[in-house]
Amino acid sequence: MRNELTILKIGGSVITDKSEGAYEKLKEAELKEVCRAISENWKNLILVHGAGSFGHPHVRKFGLSSLGASKVHLGCLRLSERFCSALTEFDVPAYPIHPFLAYTAKIVEKALRNGFLPVLHGDVVMNERIEVLSGDDIVVHLAEAFKAGRIGFATDVDGVYDLNGNVVEKLDRTLLEKMLAEIGENKGKEDVTGGMLRKLQRLYEMGHKCSAYVFRGSYENLKKFLQGEKVGTEVII
Repeated sequence: MRNELTILKIGGSVITDKSEGAYEKLKEAELKEVCRAISENWKNLILVHGAGSFGHPHVRKFGLSSLGASKVHLGCLRLSERFCSALTEFDVPAYPIHPFLAYTAKIVEKALRNGFLPVLHGDVVMNERIEVLSGDDIVVHLAEAFKAGRIGFATDVDGVYDLNGNVVEKLDRTLLEKMLAEIGENKGKEDVTGGMLRKLQRLYEMGHKCSAYVFRGSYENLKKFLQGEKVGTEVII
């Protein structure tokens, strides 16, 4: 069983329909299974989820204007409310934290200290200009701030794939660089990584070293990860 601080990112594709034309469409059954798995082992956990079809369509339609930012954030709020409500139905005291409104490690630490499960999500933020803050970026920031022992990325694929379509059991920096070089030579195969390139790059940019896993977000896989077991692709940081 795990006892170190764990950060789990639930990809937007796991709990929402991100197919072409989908708009704020929740995968009800999948969300229920995700919450059921989390409810069995949520202590010392920080949860982050993607925006999926509650955020991306608004960005594509309205851009990052002030109106677009409002549309995106309100969509993210609706998904967060659905997710947190589902967690409470499994007796998990979800504590929603919205980056557009306020987001600091201190708020997350306070929630943990008071017995809540902090739940954050990808959102828009205002710095010098309006920007998208992805769930992956939040995971990396929190991992560094809290010196997390384990990071998990639950996705809609089985792990990180090589150019032959096979799941990589262990991925280190050397193998990633080799894969990137091969992708450069095979432009038509860029999607074979499952859209994870930026996610992996962010992990290797991290100053903190810990265990990270990329896996399909099924009930069984989530349960294994939350119990401290290896699942999917292990990313050696």
